[in-house]
Formats: sequence, structure tokens, C-alpha cells
Amino acid sequence: MSSFQPVLQSLTQILLQILDFLPHFVNGLIILIVGYLISALVRWITRFILHHIHLQDLAERAGIVSAMSNLGIRAPLPTLIAQVVFFFLILSFATAAVRLMGLQAVGDLLASVLNFIPKAISAAILILFGSMLARFLGNTIAAVADTVNITYSNALGKIIEYAIVAFVVVLAISTLGVDTTVLTTSLTIIIASAGLAIALTFGLGSREAAKNVIAGFYVRQNFRAGQRITLGQHSGTIRTTAGAYTVIETATADGKAATLSLPNLMLMEHVVHSEEEGGEASA
Repeated sequence: MSSFQPVLQSLTQILLQILDFLPHFVNGLIILIVGYLISALVRWITRFILHHIHLQDLAERAGIVSAMSNLGIRAPLPTLIAQVVFFFLILSFATAAVRLMGLQAVGDLLASVLNFIPKAISAAILILFGSMLARFLGNTIAAVADTVNITYSNALGKIIEYAIVAFVVVLAISTLGVDTTVLTTSLTIIIASAGLAIALTFGLGSREAAKNVIAGFYVRQNFRAGQRITLGQHSGTIRTTAGAYTVIETATADGKAATLSLPNLMLMEHVVHSEEEGGEASA
């Protein structure tokens, strides 16, 4: 009989531990169930209020919905906010419930996730509005470049947009507590190198082209399509001024129609005789 005594003591101890755990488990389960009901109710109330204040319409007019779509987020903004609130609340109740059950390690893990949520929300908001700012600046620069007839205006706008997005993403990662020193330094070096290469190419290898592109802006201020001009031995009607050249419609010696491309700088550096609509000539 004495040989079974240790076994009986072990079984008794296990049974007592189970009996001691059951009340904590039941209390934790009750907290979890009540917490779920409260979280679901708050989610419904939040979604109801946000729908009735027409948050989705306001977000569409502000461009937030478009920015979210570009990031791959298709859910309506009120539903997304309500779901985040629900997840935050249910995680809070779950943390309290598992700690009441005595599962301290699981509780610490859930608490870490709970503390991470505000940082993740901040990073998401930063990326969202950063991408909106990047697109706005990219489109603005592309539009300005297009007004001076820079043919690669769209590519220039995209480069600016992606560069800003890259910096915003690095900033968002640092918000999460990740050390981004090496990443920031590398990104800065890459962008600075690309900018220097473009500047050298444009400044040294394309000086004449740059002069003609800049001159094109002033040509468009002084001449218009359909206006007849005479520049030295060249005479014709302006068709368009684009990029580095102004295209005029003229005629060959045998009377055939032809087009002639004149560098914009020629129209700025030489005397140009233009014929107005009334037939008057001006210089």
C-alpha cells in the first residue's frame, strides 16, 4: 500500500491544481465572452455613427479613399475604423482574461501586441498621408514640367513621387521602433547619386537642349499656333512649339507643302518678323 502512496499524492496534487484552475478559467472565460459582446456592440455603434456622419463621402472628397486603394486597401473607411476598434478592445479583454487564468506568458505576449497596435496605426496613417502628399507633389511637378513642354514630365513626376514614398516608408518603419539608420543612409546616397547623375547629364551633356527647352517657354509667350513668321530665309506658319523645337509649315521651291523644325533659341536670339491677323507685320 505504501508503494502507491506517491502515486496517490501526485494524482491528488494534480486534481487540486485542476480544481484550483477551474474557477480562474471560468472567470477568464466569462470576461472573454462579456468582452466580445461589448467589443461587438462598440464596433456596431462606431460603424453606425461613422456611416451617419458620411465619413466615407468625406474621405472620398479628401482623396483618402483613392490613397487607400493605391495601397491595396479596399474596405470602406468606417468599416475599417470600426474593425480596428473591435480588435483593440477584444485584445484588451483577452489579455485580462488569460492573466486571470494564470497564463502569464500568454498575457505578456498579448500585452506586447496590444502595445504595438498604436505604433502600427501611426505608421499606417503616416504612409497613407505621405503617399497622398507624394502623389500631389509628383502630379504638380509633372504639370509644371508639362507647361514648359518637357517631354519626360510624367517620368519626372513619378520619380519625385516614388522618392517621397520611399522616405515616408522609412519614417514609418522607424515609428515602429526599428533602427533605420543604415536604410536611411543608403536611401539618401542612392537618391543623391541619381540626382547628381541627372544634374551632370543635363548640365554638361544637354546644355544646348536645356537652353532650347527654356527658350520654348518664352516662345510660347510671344508666338501662337497659326501665326505666320519670317526668320532669316525661313518663312512659314507656326504649327506648334514643343520641347526644344518650334515646327512651322512652309513651302519648298517648287511650291510643295513642307514642315520645318527651328530650335527655340533661334526665335529668341534673332529678329523674327511676324504677320498679325490684320496683315500687319511686326518684329
